[in-house]
Amino acid sequence: MPTIDDDAWPMVEEAILRLFAGLPAGEHLRLGQRLVEMGWEEIESEYPIESVELLFRAQGRHLAQTDCLDRVMLAELRPAIHGAADSVLLPLPDTVVPDRQQVTGIVLGPLHGRVAVPVLGPHGAITLAVIDAQHLRGVALDTFDPTTRWTRVWGPRPITASVDATPEWNRAIAAAHRALATELTAVTEQALQIAVEHVAVRTQFGTAIGAFQSPRHLLADAWADLAAAQALTTNAWRYGGLLSAQVAKAAAGRAHRVAADAAMQVCGAIGLTAEHPLHRCVTRGVQLDALCGSYSQLETQLAEQLFATDDAQAALPAVIACG
Repeated sequence: MPTIDDDAWPMVEEAILRLFAGLPAGEHLRLGQRLVEMGWEEIESEYPIESVELLFRAQGRHLAQTDCLDRVMLAELRPAIHGAADSVLLPLPDTVVPDRQQVTGIVLGPLHGRVAVPVLGPHGAITLAVIDAQHLRGVALDTFDPTTRWTRVWGPRPITASVDATPEWNRAIAAAHRALATELTAVTEQALQIAVEHVAVRTQFGTAIGAFQSPRHLLADAWADLAAAQALTTNAWRYGGLLSAQVAKAAAGRAHRVAADAAMQVCGAIGLTAEHPLHRCVTRGVQLDALCGSYSQLETQLAEQLFATDDAQAALPAVIACG
C-alpha cells in the first residue's frame, strides 16, 4: 500500500477506519455527506492516491458497502459526460464490455438518480450517456453474498453523441480494477487472519493444529499469494496504467480464491456455518471478484494481450515498474 511520511496521515487513517467500522452491515450507503464533514475534498487534494486507496482498504476490512466505486469511476468519466451522475452502469459479471443492442448491466446499490451508461458503438468505440433512473428498469439481484446489494438494470439503448469516450471508459475501468484489488486484498487478509487465529487455538491430539505441516503450508502459500497481489496493487496505484491495474485485479481475485480454499479447509465444518465469521469474507470476496471481470476472465484477456503479436522476438509489455 502507499506509504506517507506525514504526521497527519495516521489521524486520517484512524478517522476513515472508524467511519467504516461504524457503518451498518447489509446496507449500501452513500458517503458524500460523511466525507464532506471530514473535509475529504481537502484530504483528497493533499493525498490524491493514498486517500482513495485508504477508502477501499477500509471498505474491505469492514466488509462495508458504499458508493466509493461509483465516485472513483465518475471522477474519470466526468470529462466525457454532460451533467452530474450518481452511479455507473457496470458490465454484467459474465461480460467485460457494454452490450451493443441495449442498456444492460448492474448498479451497485439501489437504482436511483442519474446513471452514467457506456454504449458500445462501431469498431468497439464507447460513448457515454447519462440516463435518469426512471427511464430504466431494475430488479434486486439474488447475489452469492446475501448482504450485497446490487441491482440488475436494463432498458432501451440511448441516443448518444458521437464523441468517442473510450479513453475515459478505459481509465474508469482501470481505476475500478485498482480499487477492487485493494478491497479484495483487504478481505483476503481478514479471511487469513481468521484462519490463523483458528489453527492457533484449535487442538488435535493435544496439539494446536497450526503446529502441523499441512495447515501451515496451506496458509503460508495463501499468504504468499496475498503478498504478491498486494505488491502488484501497490505498483498499480503508484504508477497507474491499464495493464498494471488489470494484473492487480486478477492477482487479487486469484489470491482470494486460494486463501478462501485454504481457510475453509483448516477451519473445517465450523468455518462454513453462518455463526462463524469466515463465510462473510469468502462470499464477499467472490462477489467483488465478479465485478469488472473475474480473475479467470482477466487472466484470459491478459494472455491474449501478452501473446497477441506474431513477432516471436517482440518484447512483452511491462507490467511492473521498477525504480
